Amino acid sequence: MPFANNNGFRIHYQVSGSSGPALILQHGLTMSGEDWKRLNYVKKIANNFLVILIDARGHGLSDKSYDPNDYRLSTRAMDVVTVMDHMGIDKTHYWGFSMGASIGYGLMLKAPNRIDRMVLGGQQPYEVSAGGPIHKALKQGPQAFLKLIESSGVVLAPERRDEILAMDTDAVSTATTYPDESDVIVPAMRNFNRPTLIYSGDLDHNYELISSVSKDNPKFEMISLKGLDHIGSWASVNKVTDIATEFLTRQFDELR
Repeated sequence: MPFANNNGFRIHYQVSGSSGPALILQHGLTMSGEDWKRLNYVKKIANNFLVILIDARGHGLSDKSYDPNDYRLSTRAMDVVTVMDHMGIDKTHYWGFSMGASIGYGLMLKAPNRIDRMVLGGQQPYEVSAGGPIHKALKQGPQAFLKLIESSGVVLAPERRDEILAMDTDAVSTATTYPDESDVIVPAMRNFNRPTLIYSGDLDHNYELISSVSKDNPKFEMISLKGLDHIGSWASVNKVTDIATEFLTRQFDELR
């Protein structure tokens, strides 16, 4: 069970797949690296990549904190770099969804030269979406958060339900209140020169801001998933993995 250490903070990761190019997968809020496996993302892409699943700090088996300053995007980006250093990887592809995409924007600031290509789903770098019903439910505990999710009509697999009930909701809620670094992350995003694919359901509550990312950096591509909201785009495994795999394996000169 490998862990990397970022200034005393243990970050758990696991490795799957082939000996192909490294691809880090970073999950969304309340999830863990296991969710990429549970929904068969890893099964779909493991023949093409050395897949590295990272539990973000505050999630899964990684260490927890109850101080918002420990969840700065710049800090969580360095957690990713720490895993790379621990594995002896100089450059990697990176794929993040939701919170994982936010961490990807942090990587544009902290380690742009360590990224080969990037795929970011369902998130934007312009503002921190702290508070709201998710934060409130997390502060009330796992049962309240589970009730919020199921009241939206989402049917959870038994393993995902168990994961939520075992979650440290105090740590995860703290991860939603991190200090805003958009004043430095947005300029870094605008100057990031690695091939980057942005995707979002066109019914995502953040769709307008997400789609504007590709307008802010002409090197970025944008894919809109018609008729899908935030959760729907995460659940569309076959469609999204086909899009991401095509992008990540495309000849480099086609990306310009």
